[in-house]
Amino acid sequence: MEQTIKENWELDTLYTGGKDSKKLHETLNQLKREIDRLHTKIGTVDDQLSFASCLRDVQKNLKGLRELEDYIVCLYAVNVGEPDILKIMNEIDHVRSMFEALFVDIDTHIDHFSVDQWNHFIQLQEVEDVRFYLEERRAGIKDRLPAEMEKLINKLAINGFIGWENYYEQLMGELKILIDKQGKVEEASIGQALMYLASPNRSLRKNTAEALMDVLQQNGSSFATTFNRISGFRLDVYEKRGWDNMLKEAMDKNRMKEKTLHTMLSAIRAKSYIMQPYLKRKAQLMKLKKMAWYDTDVPSFTSKDKITYAEAADLIITQFSKFSEKLGTFAANAFANGWIEAEDRKGKMHGGFCAYLPIAKESRIFLTYTGSYQDVVTIAHELGHAYHNYLVNDQPAFAQERSTSIAETASTFAENLVLDAVIDSASNEEEKLTLLEMKIGNGLKYQVTVPAMFDFEMKLYEQRKSGPLKPNEINELMTSTFKQVYGDTVKDMNPYLWMTIPHLYRTELPFYNFPYTIGYLLSNVMYAQYKENPVQFPAQYDAFLKNTGKMTIEQLAAHYLKQDITDLSFWEASLQPTIEAIEQYKKLSERKWQEMR
Repeated sequence: MEQTIKENWELDTLYTGGKDSKKLHETLNQLKREIDRLHTKIGTVDDQLSFASCLRDVQKNLKGLRELEDYIVCLYAVNVGEPDILKIMNEIDHVRSMFEALFVDIDTHIDHFSVDQWNHFIQLQEVEDVRFYLEERRAGIKDRLPAEMEKLINKLAINGFIGWENYYEQLMGELKILIDKQGKVEEASIGQALMYLASPNRSLRKNTAEALMDVLQQNGSSFATTFNRISGFRLDVYEKRGWDNMLKEAMDKNRMKEKTLHTMLSAIRAKSYIMQPYLKRKAQLMKLKKMAWYDTDVPSFTSKDKITYAEAADLIITQFSKFSEKLGTFAANAFANGWIEAEDRKGKMHGGFCAYLPIAKESRIFLTYTGSYQDVVTIAHELGHAYHNYLVNDQPAFAQERSTSIAETASTFAENLVLDAVIDSASNEEEKLTLLEMKIGNGLKYQVTVPAMFDFEMKLYEQRKSGPLKPNEINELMTSTFKQVYGDTVKDMNPYLWMTIPHLYRTELPFYNFPYTIGYLLSNVMYAQYKENPVQFPAQYDAFLKNTGKMTIEQLAAHYLKQDITDLSFWEASLQPTIEAIEQYKKLSERKWQEMR
């Protein structure tokens, strides 16, 4: 008998009662009191050991805040639009702002150290595990405004910067799309509509696309206003700090050199043409003279079999175990212990994510499982994040800090473990083509689409410097950007795509797209090293992830991979798996296309 695995996550083990949890509200109030106490303590410490002790207390409470932030996102994801949860989210945002003000006090204290005092402090055993983080903070102080100004920015961000991001989530959650499904009109959420756009039924895709574009057009002013306020706030802060390079914050937060980014983009742009011959072959197989935008992400081959959730769990655990017993056991525990919310039902947020709960030393994974191989890969992706969390569980909070680029390396590496295995074991040519398309689709997303979104966002911010943009101006920029990507392979564009990309509205990190490409391409090189040395690499991989909060991207690559990622050849090699998969797809699909002619 097939084992039944629960498709809903367990949240009550964290805070019984959800939004009404007594423990949740007590923890929130305790955090506020602790931050007030730490503000006072930092202002009175007069020796290095006391300051080190204070930093330990800060990190303990920072883990508590991170847990509350991620828990409430989990709660909201399965209760979209619930006003009481939104109220708690706003309270947590306020606590985050209090923490940011506390960090200004920490920076002020750090800045008062003389060079000799700092060199002594940073060698103390009490701060050994967070030395890299503290050196990083001290180096960044010179680029900040006076302490009171930074505190004011953090305070104003609650109802400004962060408030607009929360409003974007509210807008998305309230969208209702009326879709014609075989003569019957159905009301769909944004998450369901985006799912229908991936349907093999072209009529459903077309109807969904038309209905979605109507709704987005009607809400264009609200989305444009939201984007203009978020981008305007960010640009105003940059101007006040004297930052004339829009990428400065992104480079600092991703712990990388700008040279690395531009080298990667140079390699990508030299191969950006790879999408167009692939799309032309897809159009031939789909019997279309030219694709519409809603056809581009739909595979020309689809597996007729659905994969049950239990089968997906078994597949992932098996492939992870082949990499290492440690990773396999971790995945098995995640499925068994209610870490994953996968049920396909209405009322859920769209997309997928992994939440980290550092006090509980657990993670939670969110998606909507529909039985496709893509869903299996999504679970593997999020489990990659969860495994990364697991490896840093015992690190202090400052050493758990990792850039998005490195976080995405862990997740896309886990994808590779599953996807390549099922491609190699495909039972027939049709299934192999289905899986190859999935690999190609993921590769092109990171190698072509995401870099295009980064270019779009850079141009958008340049124009925003001159004032707010109207919806039609953003639409035109979106269309022109993707015309360069698709060439003549697509007959029309989706001018409203910018409204449905949450990353454009994130306030925590600027230019949130390109780190995904870095993580994906870095994982390709790591996966190639694993295949060359499958016995020793797993330990090397674990060490890489465990120390991601203690090095820059360049240092991690040099130390653990023996690679110079400022060198063009590194990125050229990282692009090859997708290029090779496209060639294999074209070769395997040639006979089928000839038969159709």
